[in-house]
Amino acid sequence: MAKKNKKDVRARTWTFILYPESAPENWRDILDGYHIPWVESPLHDRDVNPDGTAKKAHRHIILLFDGKKSFEQVKDITDTLNAPIPQKTANTKGLVRYLIHMDNPEKHQYKREDIICHSGADIEQYFEISSASRERILWDIMEFIRDEKITSYSAFIGYCQDTNNREWFSIATRYYTLAIRTLIDSIYQDQKEPKDNINNAIIENIKKVKELAEKEYSIRQIADTLGLSKSTVQRYLKK
Repeated sequence: MAKKNKKDVRARTWTFILYPESAPENWRDILDGYHIPWVESPLHDRDVNPDGTAKKAHRHIILLFDGKKSFEQVKDITDTLNAPIPQKTANTKGLVRYLIHMDNPEKHQYKREDIICHSGADIEQYFEISSASRERILWDIMEFIRDEKITSYSAFIGYCQDTNNREWFSIATRYYTLAIRTLIDSIYQDQKEPKDNINNAIIENIKKVKELAEKEYSIRQIADTLGLSKSTVQRYLKK
């Protein structure tokens, strides 16, 4: 009787959790010594359990092998770091984005710039914006431009950079540049005079939004009082 083929349990991408308090002080040097492309998440020190208690501070580590590796091969590595057992994954994109809870808005949002790539790891492709998301983001951008009556493309790009809004920057420079510039030019023509200091006006609106929020105004009341959209008010409250 012929033997059944065993299921291949190996994988190219593996992940594990690392607890700084139990890992060797030189744990990064140890990982670098394997010459494997790997990715380090920001320190997850704001995560909570379902019952609301704080989770122990930890990092998520991703190992990106050129070829498939077995559980035993990867566990040999994690054992040197006093880390829990590794887990294989077939969805590298989802795993990379989870490093900052990008697709999990109910969880604490960590900063993308705090992700660290080691040994040549490249994860930029996993942050590409889907076509559906691009249109949603464009809507928010145009709503913001109209609310703030922005009359300068350079001022808008400056705002994206000053607030580290990479999604808006990408939309404005890679996908819908012409549409955004056209809207800004139209607002400029309607006003006939450009604003001298767009960022100061935005900062002032943020201040007003927060002042009204402290007075227990609802989002709708704030929006109606200041002549802003509800989504813009919600965005300002997060600043």
